[in-house]
Amino acid sequence: MEIRLELLVLFAACGLVTLIPRILPFLLMHGLTLPRLLTDWLSFIPICLLSALFFQNLLVAQNSDYPSLSFLHLAASIPTILIALTSKSLSFTVITGVLSMALIRFLI
Repeated sequence: MEIRLELLVLFAACGLVTLIPRILPFLLMHGLTLPRLLTDWLSFIPICLLSALFFQNLLVAQNSDYPSLSFLHLAASIPTILIALTSKSLSFTVITGVLSMALIRFLI
């Protein structure tokens, strides 16, 4: 198998382009103190992102006017939400979600 220099440069450039948006904000914000209002507002971003991902899978777009509810995802989300509320552990919540979805898909 031949390794070409162009491919190595391409892979390195792709890695750099992927790495820059993840590292650059930390480098720019290091040592800065954000105002309390901005910090409070930014604390809601993870909740918004997780909610968007959750409802994207729960509501399935159809050709009709309104999206339909995915009962498969709804059934898997019930034990996941209960574990999230009781344990407050992200690891247990993710494991419960994956296992409950796997179990439901195995049984159906």
